[in-house]
Amino acid sequence: MEYERIIFLDSNFWIYLFDETTPEHPYIKNYFSEIYETSILAVNLIVMIEVIHYLVKRLGVPFAKKKWELFSTMALYYENLNFEDLDSIFSELCNYSHLGIGGRDATIISFLKSYNIKKICTHDKSFKQITEIEVIDPIPENI
Repeated sequence: MEYERIIFLDSNFWIYLFDETTPEHPYIKNYFSEIYETSILAVNLIVMIEVIHYLVKRLGVPFAKKKWELFSTMALYYENLNFEDLDSIFSELCNYSHLGIGGRDATIISFLKSYNIKKICTHDKSFKQITEIEVIDPIPENI
C-alpha cells in the first residue's frame, strides 16, 4: 500500500461534508473533490459511529439513512477496533492528554501509528500540536 497517499478523515470532516447546512461544508466539499480520486481515504470505526450518531441526531433518520448508505459503501481503508488495541490507545492518551486529546482522538492516533499513516484531515486544533502528524485543514481559520 502507498502510505504517503493515505489521508485519515476525522469525523468533523465527514460531518461537514454530509451536512450541507454547516458553514464549513463548501470548503470540505471542494477538498473532498480534490482528494477522492487521488488519495486513499482512511477512517476507523469510532469515527464512523460518531458520524452516524451526528447524522441521526442532528439531521433525522431519513436523511441520515441516505448518507449512511453512501458512507458505508465508499471505498475506504479502515480497520476494526480490537481489545488488543487498547494498550496502544491507552499509551497515546497518556502521551497527549495534556494537549486536549481525548479517548476518541487517542484511537485515531493509535490507528495512524499502527498503519504508518502520516496525514489527517481535521478541523480539530488538538491534532495540530502533535508534530508526528501532518494536519490538513481546508477550512479557513475564521470559520
